[in-house]
Amino acid sequence: MRLLLSGEGPTDIGATRLTAQGPQFVPGPMAWFVDRLLEPRLGYSLLEQHEGAAECVRHVHESELAAGAKPGSPLLPGVRFGKGTAFFTRNAQVLGLMAQQDAKATEQPVIAVLFRDGDGTRSVPKDQWQQKFDSIARGFELVEFDAGVPMVPRPKSEAWLICALKTPPYQHCDALEDSSGNDGSPHALKPRLAALHGSEPGADIQAEWVRTGRVDPAAIAMPSCDAFRAALDRAAHAVGLGPAAGG
Repeated sequence: MRLLLSGEGPTDIGATRLTAQGPQFVPGPMAWFVDRLLEPRLGYSLLEQHEGAAECVRHVHESELAAGAKPGSPLLPGVRFGKGTAFFTRNAQVLGLMAQQDAKATEQPVIAVLFRDGDGTRSVPKDQWQQKFDSIARGFELVEFDAGVPMVPRPKSEAWLICALKTPPYQHCDALEDSSGNDGSPHALKPRLAALHGSEPGADIQAEWVRTGRVDPAAIAMPSCDAFRAALDRAAHAVGLGPAAGG
């Protein structure tokens, strides 16, 4: 079993760092969301296996998707895109094609997750969020890749983390989805997350919250997180993963 993960930076899916041993993927909190939801089905953690030198997780940088999604690219011949959604559709198409190639080369099933914030600058209406989510799902469908997962927090990933860390945790979190993603606005999500922690948490701290269970992805009841979990569940079924043991 393999994962292909693509996001926007260290505090969501993660980043690839250069080390003495070569490039190394450092998973962010959203990568751990994916891992912790799949672990009960697999019986093991893909990210922990990867950290132990098993090559089962591949991080795809945005630039790789952009290179394959340029107009006229031979990867995407003759495809039409909806107005305002082409960028996300193309990204998903390229990631889906990469996943298919990876599955063929390794002879292993592959799940691909494309992370994009719902909106990083303002409160995003639900219909606009839905268009972004659907455009990513459409991109996977256009290349006939059934195990592609849109991961689109509304308005951004901090909302999901705050849901788990606030008092009381995991309750009445829907209102967070109507918050502004602009870090300079009143009641912005990033400062609210920093206030809950006592200081601004870096990517490593946020990842540790999910890795250790302080943030439980299965317990977050928010429409955008529900949509992500449902998509991940469909992808898991597509690659032959059954329900969690005892589930």
